[in-house]
Amino acid sequence: METKITIENLQNKEVYIEDFKTTFIILNVENTLLRFDFKNKREALLKKKESGKLKVYTEHPLLINHNQSNLDVFINSKPQNPDVFIEEIKRTIETATGGWRNWEDYIEINAGINVHTFIQNIKNGSGKFLNAPFSVVENIEKVCEKHQVKLKSFGEKTVFHHKMIMINNQFVIAEDFRLY
Repeated sequence: METKITIENLQNKEVYIEDFKTTFIILNVENTLLRFDFKNKREALLKKKESGKLKVYTEHPLLINHNQSNLDVFINSKPQNPDVFIEEIKRTIETATGGWRNWEDYIEINAGINVHTFIQNIKNGSGKFLNAPFSVVENIEKVCEKHQVKLKSFGEKTVFHHKMIMINNQFVIAEDFRLY
């Protein structure tokens, strides 16, 4: 009986990216061309045709944004030392994302406020704080407890299931990868 080829079967195999478009990637695996379509692609960083070991992930810091729902977070009290507090928030986000994401994205892109407003809201102890995946918010809540800062978050904690393929530092995140 022949084994069905899945992207997971290619884990750690040396591949060459023959071609890619917004909806698929063609990989050369041991002189065989395989086209994988992206089912519900969420994010991609494919820039060049190159070879490398194919890695398939269901857990990775880049997947946090896609595998967890975001919570809207508001600050309701002031930290005693805003500068130290902000540095700990930055470090907490950078640790949670493994350095793969910019901490400011959860403020400027997700929450729709600029960093200046974020800092002012912290100093005033009131206003929108950020919008981030719930595990990131849970880690930030620990920093807030340490600094005796009150937060209020809104939204439901929902888990989603996406996969990521990575070849060197190029990647695609999608619900699934289907052999065409």
